[in-house]
Amino acid sequence: MTAGRPGTGRVPAGPVEGPPPGFVPGAAQVEILAGVLAGIELGVWDLRILHWLAGWDSSTVLTVASWVARARAAGSAQ
Repeated sequence: MTAGRPGTGRVPAGPVEGPPPGFVPGAAQVEILAGVLAGIELGVWDLRILHWLAGWDSSTVLTVASWVARARAAGSAQ
């Protein structure tokens, strides 16, 4: 699991081999996505898509958030 950004505690830190378990309420999913995007300037459309994506099932949101977090970590490691 990743840590350090608000709402990212349930985001898988490594490759996702199966659907992340559990239910995450929509408001928490918004926080998770906003957390992994922290520091990135977001426009109105970006925020609209963030809220749209947060309406998907928890396993999808957590997987997408994991991709973003791991891509950011890989970029800062280079």
